[in-house]
Amino acid sequence: MNPTELEDVTHEQQPSAPLELREFTFDLLRKSGKPWATLSLLADAERSSKTNPALVEGTCMTGQVRLDLESGAAIHAVIVTLRGQIITGAHPSEMVPFIELPTVLWSRSMGDPRHPGGKKWTKKLAGKYTWPFSISVPPTVSLPVVGGDEIFRLPPSFFERHTRARIEYEISVKFTRAKLLSDHRLNAILDYLPISHPGPPSGLRQLAYQQHTALLGPDSDPEGWHTLPFVKSRGRLLSSSRSVEARCRLSLATPLCYTRGTTIPCALVIECGDLQALEPLAVPDAVVLRLRRIVRFHARGKIMAPSNDVTLKPVWKEEVEHSEMAAWWPAADRAMVTDSSDTLVNPGQSFRRMLKGEIHLRQDLITSSSIAHFRIEYSVVLFPFDAQGYESLDAEPLIVEAVEIASDYADGPHPLTYSSPFATRPLARA
Repeated sequence: MNPTELEDVTHEQQPSAPLELREFTFDLLRKSGKPWATLSLLADAERSSKTNPALVEGTCMTGQVRLDLESGAAIHAVIVTLRGQIITGAHPSEMVPFIELPTVLWSRSMGDPRHPGGKKWTKKLAGKYTWPFSISVPPTVSLPVVGGDEIFRLPPSFFERHTRARIEYEISVKFTRAKLLSDHRLNAILDYLPISHPGPPSGLRQLAYQQHTALLGPDSDPEGWHTLPFVKSRGRLLSSSRSVEARCRLSLATPLCYTRGTTIPCALVIECGDLQALEPLAVPDAVVLRLRRIVRFHARGKIMAPSNDVTLKPVWKEEVEHSEMAAWWPAADRAMVTDSSDTLVNPGQSFRRMLKGEIHLRQDLITSSSIAHFRIEYSVVLFPFDAQGYESLDAEPLIVEAVEIASDYADGPHPLTYSSPFATRPLARA
């Protein structure tokens, strides 16, 4: 069977279980502690956190607003608004909304709040009232950029204590009152979860997942791998101070988009004209391959003008984190001797080793996203070798290759895991 005949390999579709919903309630309280206004939201129980209801792409935010007024209240309108914004600081200019969906549940012009459609309502509200609502959220928004408008997918909610920028979604209820009286507001934070899938892997990789067999390497399944050019690596052996020059070729499974909670399959070829120098480099613990996440955003920066006046101007900032170190094992065909004249090490004989591995992806990774002046980007980074008895002379990473992180599985059989996560602490944040 050739690879093209395997493109239609798919996993058996299981009937989807009915969605379990959970109710979240948020209150405005009287001095007695009894609620007089309640916002009730229904959300996916499995995807919601303990405190925040989840809003999954393609679903509606449903709920209701309830009032329990013991005495008359001069409320002119009840408006529920779903809002998403980029927050990079405390200044108003650092809070940029990218979506705002207001819905008027009731206003005086709509008449009796219990039987709308009549004359304008002029009385105070008293007693109990309920207004159900359902807000449909589009998966994309159009925002102004230099040269026109651009369509962006809604980003996932993002908040981490060590990161200055965040993406925040909230649903708020505003109870408007007379001009001289302040409005009442009731707010709830949402977790927005966009849905993304990698493209299907190669037919041979799907077959391996389906039959629970080992993945074929880049030579046997070229359609299933993205193979990068060879790069040089330099160092010296501590025992003899002998200089070492090797070259590496990294391959990553295609497509270069991976589901969180799975792995990134990878393969590494290491070549060197000195067999004694090659051996310490070609052991699993010597190869440092990690996932890098960069959060990019605009922040207000101080710029010195020619007149020596300090002005505030948006500047790009980056916050970098490395984690998810790859686990490696020797490939079955790891020991090879080549006689290729194109080697960068020695024209003629070159010794070669091959390792296979995978980067384990946490289930809670934030998916890749880009909107306006905020981006979450990922890449696979091959750092200099960290081998016993060897000192690397490489100051920078050997390879940086951009990848994407998706929320859900690709069509076809689910990926298999062939190793245990590498037990190590993450690198310090850059």
